[in-house]
Amino acid sequence: MGESFLDEISQIEMKQVTVTPPVMLEGQKRLPLIKNVSLTIYKGEWITLVGRNGSGKSTLAKVAAGFRTAGVAGQITRSIKTSAEGKPIPIVMQQPETAMVGATPWEDVILMLEQNELAAADIPSEAALALRKVGMGDRLHQPIETLSGGQKQLVAIAGCLAVQSPLLVLDEVTAMLDPEAACAVLEQVRRLQKSGVTVMWITQKLEELREGDRIVAMNEGLIAYDGQAGEWFARSQSGAKDSICEQLGFIAPYAAQVAWELEEQGVKLRPFPFTAHMLAEAVKRYER
Repeated sequence: MGESFLDEISQIEMKQVTVTPPVMLEGQKRLPLIKNVSLTIYKGEWITLVGRNGSGKSTLAKVAAGFRTAGVAGQITRSIKTSAEGKPIPIVMQQPETAMVGATPWEDVILMLEQNELAAADIPSEAALALRKVGMGDRLHQPIETLSGGQKQLVAIAGCLAVQSPLLVLDEVTAMLDPEAACAVLEQVRRLQKSGVTVMWITQKLEELREGDRIVAMNEGLIAYDGQAGEWFARSQSGAKDSICEQLGFIAPYAAQVAWELEEQGVKLRPFPFTAHMLAEAVKRYER
């Protein structure tokens, strides 16, 4: 794990957690979804949780968020409080509209606050405040069905903020969005994290990584990597193609591929660039 989080406040600590669902059919083997997972989530950090389908990343997120899950073993300590005591941290999914019940963004967040038993006098103002925080303040009363996919994701995120969730868990929320909408949602969540919100961003898109991110990579139910993004792309030598990213079968962002090509030509850029901005800055420094 990256050293930058060692002095931070722990919000969730998981030690040797295994999730083995019950056998549904006679003779069926009990195969764990996650195995002996240990993970600490620190206040205010950004965790990018990556993994192939079936790797266990969504199960890990649900357990961390406090959802009731069958077959959980191990130790889980939560040092967090929400306005809805005893309820799990909400998770924003790929299709948030399936959980929306209000006719407008404002109404939807209000209903969520009512379900979580917030003081009635505070509900209207808290709903409006949460929607403004995600950039939806000018669409409070717009019909839900007229919103874009990205705007619906922002409404769902606003609901999490309104119930004072100490952790935003977003499960591949950009998977079904066009590039422009995906970028807008990602940048809005980045701004929330900079304001102090802890974020667990689940994705298979490495293009969404940023410098300083902590990556937690799941593979076959195990944590295969937990560290800084720069180390994720590190090769043992030029042309080796043995970075952890490559070993786990991920396609690196274009900027990282360019940096690898440059290394093979004898040009080593540091810190290793894996975004377009980092690549441009690294080239400028090298040329000086």
